[in-house]
Amino acid sequence: DGARMRRRRLLLLGLALCLPISAAAEDPVKEVRDCLKRNIPAKSSVQTVHFKAVDRIGGEREFRAKMLGMRLADGLRRAKLCITQPPDMRGSEMLSVETPDGAPDSFLFTPELRKVKRITGEGIGGSVFGTDFTYEDLQRWQQLNRPESHERLPDAELDGRPVYVMETRPKEGTSSSYTKVVSYVDKQSCVVIKSESFENGDRLRKLLLAKTEDMLEDHGIHAPTEVVMKDVRDETQTTVVVEELEVDGEVDERSFQVSSLGRHCR
Repeated sequence: DGARMRRRRLLLLGLALCLPISAAAEDPVKEVRDCLKRNIPAKSSVQTVHFKAVDRIGGEREFRAKMLGMRLADGLRRAKLCITQPPDMRGSEMLSVETPDGAPDSFLFTPELRKVKRITGEGIGGSVFGTDFTYEDLQRWQQLNRPESHERLPDAELDGRPVYVMETRPKEGTSSSYTKVVSYVDKQSCVVIKSESFENGDRLRKLLLAKTEDMLEDHGIHAPTEVVMKDVRDETQTTVVVEELEVDGEVDERSFQVSSLGRHCR
């Protein structure tokens, strides 16, 4: 009887090992990342935006722009910021390009430069057009892939809305200004409505807050009407008002080529 019982236990153990992994045993981060992916357009997006940066003593810098995103035939995405106003900044562009394995590549064009400049190394942490957004911050806001490790933290509630909470850290050898970024993802819209970016010593450096009321929506994709980026250390902040959202419309793929920067916005 004892031998029979042992054989039965071994048989049951073997069957258990052959069973598919249950949903509960899956990577807990997957649910959050799947939500974020659902809010990425299948093909393209165009947002009309107004930036207003305020420095520590109250000085202001404003410009209007188009924020464009597109998924190319290879499945990788590209995102671009193209300034339309004021006249002295018109034509300035910043392009970020996803890569198969590493962090996105970023490129800058201004009428003054009259050529394309690739942003590398520590430059990725530099200010974009005098705002509190760095090149890395914009890549994150536009949900471009970066080589990072992810950890899901306990769910929470913000402004009465249930949110996922996820912590990301750069993988070894990856260029990043931050030691970790904690993102709060609205479960309903899959929009990041808050993020905290920490620098060396895990000191809070940047705080991003998105307005949760009256979100724009097109083709099932959501965008907040206002995003505020605060630099906690430097005591400055930039407000971005999103006036229009167009998803999967007609966008010229050529405008996402590095060689086309400075020629056309759309």
